[in-house]
Amino acid sequence: MYKKDTFKSEELKMRQDIVATEIKKEIFIQEIKNGLGDEILKEPNKKQKKLTIWQKIKKIFSHG
Repeated sequence: MYKKDTFKSEELKMRQDIVATEIKKEIFIQEIKNGLGDEILKEPNKKQKKLTIWQKIKKIFSHG
């Protein structure tokens, strides 16, 4: 009985990890689409900071 519960628990953890990974991938894709990709192209070897809402708004109005 104990092994069966452990198996189900581990299976649930694996499914949660898969869902969490998919969410992280979607967030990363959105960050790339929202300007992080431009920063990476400008300086590919520099560790990139995530753009804040204020920086995104500032970027939109300074280039538009």
